Amino acid sequence: MVTVLIEVLLPIAVVASAGFALRRAFPLDLMTLNRLMIYGLSPALIFVTLVRADLSGPDAGRMLFFALGVLGLMALTVWISALGLGLRGKDVTALLLTSMFMNSGNYGLPASRFAFGETGFTLGVFYFIMQSIMAQTLGVGVAAAGAAGGGRQAWQSIVKRLISMPQIYAVIGALALRSMGFQPATATGLVRSLFEGVALLSEAALPVMLLILGVQLGAGAPLVQPGMVAMATTIRLVVSPILAFGLARLLGMEGVALGVGVMMAGMPTAVNTTILAIEFDTRPQLVVSTVVVSSFASLITLSILLSLVR
Repeated sequence: MVTVLIEVLLPIAVVASAGFALRRAFPLDLMTLNRLMIYGLSPALIFVTLVRADLSGPDAGRMLFFALGVLGLMALTVWISALGLGLRGKDVTALLLTSMFMNSGNYGLPASRFAFGETGFTLGVFYFIMQSIMAQTLGVGVAAAGAAGGGRQAWQSIVKRLISMPQIYAVIGALALRSMGFQPATATGLVRSLFEGVALLSEAALPVMLLILGVQLGAGAPLVQPGMVAMATTIRLVVSPILAFGLARLLGMEGVALGVGVMMAGMPTAVNTTILAIEFDTRPQLVVSTVVVSSFASLITLSILLSLVR
């Protein structure tokens, strides 16, 4: 456990702490930083990783299906919990947002590289792609369902978000380039230079992701509904990886794929869920509190989890 904390989580904490300190010292514009990542660095990272990835084996497809399965298991867990506790309306919606969508990008991708190397990082990117798409589609639907009269607004928002997602175009572009037989190692001339430029951009993604994570946590938030926050955090950090392990074994995942999948399932609540909670007024303070608490608590839970699956 101590080894994992030092080798995997300490490097992440160092960079994130720099972002945290910068946010406390200066009035940084979080929206601008997020746009830099969403529309610049993240698409470049996805594009370059998919162009370079070995897609011949079954692990990539399994990871995509696994990510969907984890979402379904989390939704079922929340539904059963809500029935048992008599939760309704926006409380259920907030619990769904905080339980179904984890920080597979800013936190999960760096962790997958430190813990499992380049192979694990590539598989982590596939998980991240599916989570990103589902957060902007299913996540919008979940948030809108908890808002009065959110039906038509939800569909319009889903379509708009889906069309404007640069990650989707990065996937399409990478697959198109692969279909034309492009090989980064043997490419020459203008095409090689253009690819190396995008690759250089992609190399900035992981450290900037961690800086943004620190900036987001540095903004702080008052703790509200501590009982609900504790419940949401437990589902996200404890229940999720346990169920994910069973699903991974059912899908025949093993080795690095198993480790990456279970680790991703044990990540804290995605910071971007706060945007949906605010937009549709679905207990935003509860969601923000869960993001902060689960992010700090994950230093302990991920240390234990990675010591078991790494």
